[in-house]
Amino acid sequence: MDRICNAVLDRIFDLSPAGRYVIIAEDEFYEAFPDGSQKTYDELERVLSSLRGGGYIDLKYSRGDMYCVAPLKKYVEEEIELPEEEPETKERKPDFTFLSAFAGSALGSLIVALIFALI
Repeated sequence: MDRICNAVLDRIFDLSPAGRYVIIAEDEFYEAFPDGSQKTYDELERVLSSLRGGGYIDLKYSRGDMYCVAPLKKYVEEEIELPEEEPETKERKPDFTFLSAFAGSALGSLIVALIFALI
């Protein structure tokens, strides 16, 4: 949620408790806009439709420059949970394939050496 949506939602909660409808003029929404933001009708419609789509407000009607709005829930910034890093303790397991290949080659070399020694 951007800062304009957050400011408008705060203004709606200032004027009405959760779930109660209140009639708000367009100028009151523009007063809630942060400094440096565009205070246009299109921007206000974008903000209200974004809040309504997110389930933060219920817009009953809008006629002219008057809006009937009810706040539903406050915006709570989601906390990103990072997985805890566990220290890696690797247990050294014997590699049986390597050990059997090594033992086989050693045994083969021993047999060849015995054959040459006896001949």
